Amino acid sequence: MENVFEEQVKSELKSMDQRLYDMEEKINSIDTKLTQVIDAILGNPLTKQGGFVKEIDDLKAKITALEKKVEKHEDFKKKVYWAAAILGVLVMGAEYITKIFANLTN
Repeated sequence: MENVFEEQVKSELKSMDQRLYDMEEKINSIDTKLTQVIDAILGNPLTKQGGFVKEIDDLKAKITALEKKVEKHEDFKKKVYWAAAILGVLVMGAEYITKIFANLTN
């Protein structure tokens, strides 16, 4: 009877040991995958390359550059409109003056 009890305890300990080993393997697998996810998000800290965060920072820099270019384009457009308006006023003024001069000489 005592021998049967010892055998049950030994088999239970082996089973518990196997389950513990399986859990350790799964935890190691989860740790590896988590490290890969962190590297994908933040990039590799050793090589300072890659990562979703770096890509977002690059996109922010590109958006800022594009905003500056659009602002310069808008300023140029305003200058062209003002120049066209001034030129139109000058042409209309010159036409008015020439009509007055033409009426005076007739």
